[in-house]
Amino acid sequence: MNRLLHADGIRMIRSKWFWLCLGSMLVMAIAFIIMQYTAMDYVVPLSRVIFLPVSFYGMITAAFVSLFVGQDFTDGFIRNKLIAGRGRHNVFFSNLIVSFIACIIIYLITVLFTVLIGSIYFEVDVTAERCLRYMFLGIGMCLAYGSIYCTITMLCRKGTTAIVLCMGLSFFLLFLGLYTNQIMVQPQYKDGIPNPAYVEGAVKSFYAILHDLNPTGQAAQLSAMDVFSPVRWLICDFVWILAAGVGSILFRHTDIK
Repeated sequence: MNRLLHADGIRMIRSKWFWLCLGSMLVMAIAFIIMQYTAMDYVVPLSRVIFLPVSFYGMITAAFVSLFVGQDFTDGFIRNKLIAGRGRHNVFFSNLIVSFIACIIIYLITVLFTVLIGSIYFEVDVTAERCLRYMFLGIGMCLAYGSIYCTITMLCRKGTTAIVLCMGLSFFLLFLGLYTNQIMVQPQYKDGIPNPAYVEGAVKSFYAILHDLNPTGQAAQLSAMDVFSPVRWLICDFVWILAAGVGSILFRHTDIK
């Protein structure tokens, strides 16, 4: 397992997809900073900018994980690993762990870059403690994304199919997150009049769980720096990690050509 992790880790560092995805997130961060700095006629608070690039983080991770892990199948690396006596369980979790590490690195560098540049141009209205708390929650989001896309790619067995499925899913999760976020942020009253779009009770609980279960819904909460329930958030992330464990069991019975 250690040798697999070392080999996959080296492959990740040398992967052009890793650096391309990291560069894309940094370019996106710069674009958001410029937009916020130039579009407003008042001083924008830093809290509004820190996690804004994370809005499209799901598509970046979908691209990276499907391309990086899928390369194992496309180039025949996974067959060589199995022939060399590496167990399927170890092969699956090696790719999963490296996907976790890559997703977290891309996320942390992007957020730290945004904080560093943003603190120069925007009003610093967040404490270091609050920022670190949200960054920690974001790591859970990274694990959820990594679990979903790595499991899909490992079970697809074909790199091209995995890319299509992961990218398609990332767009679906984006639109689902926009829909549930719109419901969750509805106020009970508008101008003193009951808001017909406001939901409560069991219906709101359902949408709240759906919103937290969707990593893109978590990204929306990070962007606004307003997390509805940190405990539920972390539980949902743990559910996705458990789902990856189920995926590893299914991978044992997958026919690899």
